[in-house]
Amino acid sequence: MNKGMIRALVLAGVFLVSTVVFSFLTNKTNPDMTTELEEATLPTVQLYYKEQKINELYGYVDEMNAVYMRDSITPIDTDRLLPIRVQNGSYAVDELSYEIRSMDTKRLIADAKVDSYSQKNGVITADLPIQNLLDSNAEYLLIIHLLHGDDTLNYYTRIIEPQDCYVKESIDFAKDFHEKTFQKDGSGSLATYMEPDSSADNTTLANVSIHSTLRQVTWDKFNGTVLTDPSVSIKEINNSYNVILLDYVVTATGDNGELEYYNVEEYYRVRYTNDRMYLLNFERTMDEIFRAENDDFYENYLQLGICSSDVEYKSNETGSILCFVKEGELWCYNATEKKLSQVFSFRGYEGIDSRENHKEHDIRIIKVDETGSADFVVYGYMNRGNHEGQVGVGVYHYDSVANTVEEELFIPSTHSYEVLKSELGQLMYENESGMFYIMMGGTLYEINLATTKEKEVVSGFETGNYAVSEDNQFVAYIADGNSDSGSKITVLNLENSKSFEVAAAAGTYIRPLAFMEDDFIYGEADDSDVYTDSAGNVQFPMNHIYIVDTDDEEHGVLKDYHKDGYYVASVEVVDYTIYLNREQYNGMAYVPAEQDTIMNREGDSAEVVSIHSTVTERKQTQLQLQLLQEEEISSDRLLTPKRIVLESPRNVNLKEPEETDYYYAYSAGRVVLATDNAAKAIAVANDNVGVVVGSRQQYIWKRARKSSQPPLTITIGDADASGTTIAKAINGMLSMQGLNVGVGELMTSGNTPKQILKDTLQDSVVIDLTGSDLDAVLYYVNLGTPVFAMSSGSEAVLITGYDNAGVYVYNPATGAIEKMSMTDAQNVFDAAGNVYFAYMKMAE
Repeated sequence: MNKGMIRALVLAGVFLVSTVVFSFLTNKTNPDMTTELEEATLPTVQLYYKEQKINELYGYVDEMNAVYMRDSITPIDTDRLLPIRVQNGSYAVDELSYEIRSMDTKRLIADAKVDSYSQKNGVITADLPIQNLLDSNAEYLLIIHLLHGDDTLNYYTRIIEPQDCYVKESIDFAKDFHEKTFQKDGSGSLATYMEPDSSADNTTLANVSIHSTLRQVTWDKFNGTVLTDPSVSIKEINNSYNVILLDYVVTATGDNGELEYYNVEEYYRVRYTNDRMYLLNFERTMDEIFRAENDDFYENYLQLGICSSDVEYKSNETGSILCFVKEGELWCYNATEKKLSQVFSFRGYEGIDSRENHKEHDIRIIKVDETGSADFVVYGYMNRGNHEGQVGVGVYHYDSVANTVEEELFIPSTHSYEVLKSELGQLMYENESGMFYIMMGGTLYEINLATTKEKEVVSGFETGNYAVSEDNQFVAYIADGNSDSGSKITVLNLENSKSFEVAAAAGTYIRPLAFMEDDFIYGEADDSDVYTDSAGNVQFPMNHIYIVDTDDEEHGVLKDYHKDGYYVASVEVVDYTIYLNREQYNGMAYVPAEQDTIMNREGDSAEVVSIHSTVTERKQTQLQLQLLQEEEISSDRLLTPKRIVLESPRNVNLKEPEETDYYYAYSAGRVVLATDNAAKAIAVANDNVGVVVGSRQQYIWKRARKSSQPPLTITIGDADASGTTIAKAINGMLSMQGLNVGVGELMTSGNTPKQILKDTLQDSVVIDLTGSDLDAVLYYVNLGTPVFAMSSGSEAVLITGYDNAGVYVYNPATGAIEKMSMTDAQNVFDAAGNVYFAYMKMAE
């Protein structure tokens, strides 16, 4: 046999052996490359107040930024013992300790280890001794630590020693009200607390309020059964009212005998008096957990059931692939293959576990392709899996062909879910090249999903200098100057990294406003109209609104909106309508005018999947997604994708936002708005019966205030005795704090009144309330501090007191306190543009 033949046989043998070995290894390891989502393991902590279980806490494996952890508030009883129960199951707890801090976390009040506790059947019972260091009705931060080997779990709540707050009575009232809603015979007493009017929608059980009919409050013909005991959570405690939330799961039998599950939340704002209990507000929300039963599909509809109209969904271009989010779960339906996949869920297959059903996360669908695959983001608290107990942003890819879900990226965060959600409302996008974009802390980052390498694309984003399209593909930002003096806007397409610029015409400034789908909207103001008013606020009245086509290579203007005598202050885009918030100049200030609209009638016709509703006698209004064709699906086509096992973690740590002057409007424990505009936060909190909290956890505004405040005594220092009314008013505010400052001289040097207050009141928070209603402004007078108000284009007064009949105003021009009716005062301040400043002493 020649050498060539031998070499050929050897090579053939090597190839054959290699093939067999490779096949063996591949077949052996492939099943292990995918897995189920790991079970929830972390303990929960339940707190008690007067034997009532309250405020179930969930563990965090990372040390969180405690300033932002304000979900619940726990009352401390007079014995200064806080009973707790740790449901640890098989999770070993080696040590239990806790610390108490001031709400801004700067001051450590107590740090103690709990030496005495009992442990039985997977439950730890202990009493935390709260040292005699708390001031009554003052809030503090409690952090409970569970030590497990080298790992520490952290649990967060606010605590308060309430005085004359009647927390137990408020909880009892809420529980009694809840129980009576299920008792048709005993529910008549609830009518005393209801305030039915036309503002309520009595055709849906998804949202029931104090303004609904008693029939709606008592569930009409729904006939549900409470599956889990209501979990009691306290969100606010004060002398004026308490806010109580009840969470529970309800079941019902469907029309075809199937079992239905619903998450229900009840919100109570309650005031106690010696005479009676007042129900100031009541809301109940109800969301059906999608079960993928056969009757969820009929004709060309996918039935979502009883739920909010705010449904996250996205389809491919033809509508044959539909992905939607329902109660924290992502589902994808392939109409071509009649296949439905539960792509992502923290819930298990059996029962409802409180850890799996914990609702502090959300899902955003980024993209759906023609094969049925999808890119999506899960952000918030991770209930289970390899990131259990972390808060962060997970980027995932669902492969419909392989029926797998792969984690591409995880960005951990030390902020609470509510704060993280408010920050991430700005921008998240993944393009076809595998680049992920996210905006955090005013910076746009690009992250390569293949290498997890990140880089900053643009920084310096702040309110007013950028806009993002609804699908997050486009971002427009001022490329020079600031939001008040921009002459060039860059429009960046994140899909292909291409950009174009919009330049201001000579003698004008421009500002990015919004997008309607891919069309870019910006405003133009004459530079002669942009000015800083007497109070120090910049006025930017836009006399032209332009809509630009981003798809056209020339980026031509599709529409130029202009109406003589009218200016645009801001715009809002809802569906396919642009709402223009207009204003007019009255000789003193720019004041609101009637709203105008621009409509895109071609938008609705472009939708291939849309939201519809149907009504049944038992369930009332239900939402559904309308598909292109009639659908049928059988249970054997229901799929649950496997998770791909990662060879190494794909974590990327981004710089989290620094503490800034930000305002968070909370309602029922949730952030409904995060903004650097105090007036906007207050307006939203007022509409949602909530509170406004600053970045250091101090209360900026509450709906609660005294019924009257006697007028404050105002003294003007000698340095401004002959100055303008604006200088005198600011001087009077500073004099209240024992400061003698020559305001007029500082204003002559170019300082604005607002800046003078901020520079001088170092131990206070200065709040610009411009645009607020007078009624909301009186909260600060209620605190015993005067409020600066413009009474004309160049004159100012101080609001120093109020009662049921009107307000007391200090007029610097006369040096006298004047009484005005609420209506007259509001008219004066409206005409001057509703310019207000206030300040609050920071908590020590």
